[in-house]
Amino acid sequence: MRIEEIRWDNLTKLLELLLVRKRTPRKTIVRTLNIRNSTLTYLTGELNKHNMVRIEREVSGRGRPKHYISLNDNYGNFFGVKIGRESVKISIFTFSLKKLKEFSIELEYPFTKNLSKLRNVMTELVKKYKPLSMGIAISGTVDINNCSITTSPILGTNESNLEEIIKEHGCEVVLCNDVDALNIGQLVKTRRIEESSLTVTFGIGIGASYYDSIDMLLGNDGKSALEFGHSRVDYNGEKCYCGGTGCLETVASEYCLVKDRAKNINDFVRNFEQFKDRLNEIRGSAKKNSAVKRYEEILDRFSYHVSSLSLLLRPDIIWIGGEGVVNEWIFQRIKNGINGYLSATYWKLNPEINQITLPDIWERGAAFLALRKYVRNALKAS
Repeated sequence: MRIEEIRWDNLTKLLELLLVRKRTPRKTIVRTLNIRNSTLTYLTGELNKHNMVRIEREVSGRGRPKHYISLNDNYGNFFGVKIGRESVKISIFTFSLKKLKEFSIELEYPFTKNLSKLRNVMTELVKKYKPLSMGIAISGTVDINNCSITTSPILGTNESNLEEIIKEHGCEVVLCNDVDALNIGQLVKTRRIEESSLTVTFGIGIGASYYDSIDMLLGNDGKSALEFGHSRVDYNGEKCYCGGTGCLETVASEYCLVKDRAKNINDFVRNFEQFKDRLNEIRGSAKKNSAVKRYEEILDRFSYHVSSLSLLLRPDIIWIGGEGVVNEWIFQRIKNGINGYLSATYWKLNPEINQITLPDIWERGAAFLALRKYVRNALKAS
């Protein structure tokens, strides 16, 4: 590895460690990153040139004072935005990802009906909080490298509809898939970013994201790599709204809960408002520990295919989330199914399986990705 690449790698690791661990003793950083004291001095000096870090001395009794390093909250603000089918959630974070404010905007379907309202709100927030960058998490096929979205059938939008919102605010924007944001947000919040992680979501659609302990898994084209909900599982199955046949979403998503009322999955996705009340009734029953029979086969199919994906990726942690996981027993059914399938294999895999319950994870993950890219660009330009 060239000297410049080593420098860049160490700077990135230091930044991510401080984002996750906050105020950290100098000795802990040296030990965690496996670098020399002189290297850490150089790295903090590079960040300090931009006023990105704070270095504090703490005297306690005899001996040398302890040195602590943290990110400078006054460096600037960052936005984390989650665009969903029913609402847009916007969180304002400091440079160390401390949340300052949060806002929610109710939406109509399709997304194009909301462009004027969303543009006005975003303009006011940008004017007030002056973000250095913003991360936007959205369902769909996202090209992170080019900050574009190919399509998002669940939201009823495409790249052209988002362009004016993304490019008109005068700050850097990072566009990411919502499950990627959920995955990285969970790792940052739980301080486990040094571990590999698979996040899967169960709900109106099915999503997945894999983090290999260094970065998100992307395709060679820069787009989201895991179109898990559209993996083919039934050769003679139903036609999916993506154009394929027998996709996982046709047999293991919340669509299956209202399949008796929807003509097909395309009808369910395009005309979701017609099925929303019925789905909420079923979710309400699930919260009260009823409607178990209705869910069992769907959850078992979902668990089976998550276990297959886990066998391919071998993650340290599997996170289960999504709007469809409305009760602990749903999570436990999925968890037990995954464990059952994996333990029966020759390899006896035993990943840690957790439920995502923390708030603002999507927005935090999107803000983290925006902040990381902003800092990388700022350091490269120096």
